[in-house]
Amino acid sequence: MIRNIGIAGLLLLLAGSAARGQDKYYAIIFGEQDGGNRFCEAHTFGTFVRVRLDAGGPEVVDQATISWLPAAGKVKLFKRAERGRNYTLEESFALVKPGHSLAQWGPFEIQEELFDRAKKQAAFLSSGGVLYKAVDPFTRPAGIAVNCEHAVCDIGLRPGEPIVRTGTAHGHNGSYQVAIHLRSWMIEPGVSHDWVGRTLKLDQYAIARGGWDYQGPGIMEPPSIAVASGPAEPSAYEKAVQIAARKLQQRAEQNAVQTAGQNGVQTAEQKAEKKAEPAELAGGQR
Repeated sequence: MIRNIGIAGLLLLLAGSAARGQDKYYAIIFGEQDGGNRFCEAHTFGTFVRVRLDAGGPEVVDQATISWLPAAGKVKLFKRAERGRNYTLEESFALVKPGHSLAQWGPFEIQEELFDRAKKQAAFLSSGGVLYKAVDPFTRPAGIAVNCEHAVCDIGLRPGEPIVRTGTAHGHNGSYQVAIHLRSWMIEPGVSHDWVGRTLKLDQYAIARGGWDYQGPGIMEPPSIAVASGPAEPSAYEKAVQIAARKLQQRAEQNAVQTAGQNGVQTAEQKAEKKAEPAELAGGQR
């Protein structure tokens, strides 16, 4: 039995390593604007996910969303730096007002380091490490306050690179500029992995698709971006390791129960049954 447990542990270790080796990382950049694309009604946010691919299909095992807005809930263009709040992806969609439109760039596969940077940025924003300011040409370089676009695109800054200025771009166009800046972190920027969006249940929202040839609202279909049919399947070896590990683990658990019974050791279920017996005796006999 000990030998089986040891083998099961080894196979589980291999299965875990294989699973981690199958982890992939994806990013989606979103843009929101109203009909007139007014500054105070525009918003850029992004979500970054870690997806594990195994025999059971893709599973989102970690996620970081950067959606930076004033904690007070209303964007005021020339207001002083104020406390901000980093919203989740679901909260960001819930904030979309009637008459506003959404666009997205991606899902694109990205390097693991960019995902790690997104995680750190989301935690930094949520900790109050920086304030919110819609117009941030001075507060951003000083590390005092940033707007929604720069909260996302600054995770892509490499050492020695100057900060990227999106200028007056906002709404869909501002989000497009952010996606352009993060493009160097994408493994295949010409391939959109739409199955990731389905895994995140994005198909319940009305979202237009933006591409690298984006020209503005109404011209959102990107012929230059191919659509991936689905996640890559685990290799035959990885599937075999996962299945063998599960079987050996089940066998080891069954052997442990049998051995415990032979040695007079009660299982948790047996203890629970015995504990219930006195209450079941007629007349309260013990």
